[in-house]
Amino acid sequence: MLQFQLISASGVKYDKEAYEVLVPTKDGQIAIFEDHMPLLSAGSPGVLSIRKTADEPDSQMEHFAVYGGILQTSGKSARFVTDDITTTEEVSEQEAKDALSRAERMVESAGTQEELHEAKNVLHHHSVRLHLAQLKHRRHP
Repeated sequence: MLQFQLISASGVKYDKEAYEVLVPTKDGQIAIFEDHMPLLSAGSPGVLSIRKTADEPDSQMEHFAVYGGILQTSGKSARFVTDDITTTEEVSEQEAKDALSRAERMVESAGTQEELHEAKNVLHHHSVRLHLAQLKHRRHP
């Protein structure tokens, strides 16, 4: 088993053993297992998923929305450090859809490159939250 920590500016969100951790990185999603080679990688905004046991189905995995960060692995342990984490309990699908719609309008109405860049960041943030909410809905119908 892999000792995994998920840490944000507000504290530790997860600090337990895990069989597999799926991490969004700049180069795509990677799977971390026990005895993974040492690695330091930039994380991307997306959903980080944790499988606690080898026989745990996808529907029972624990999911967190992360908005970038740093992944560090060292064989028997791994940690992901990020500024902000959203848990499935903190997001509703309808609120995420509404926020995504507002972000899309921000992108459409952006007048400068700076406004467009910021609006796209907000859009991506809310896209990640909606994805997390949809995973929650599949897990807890």
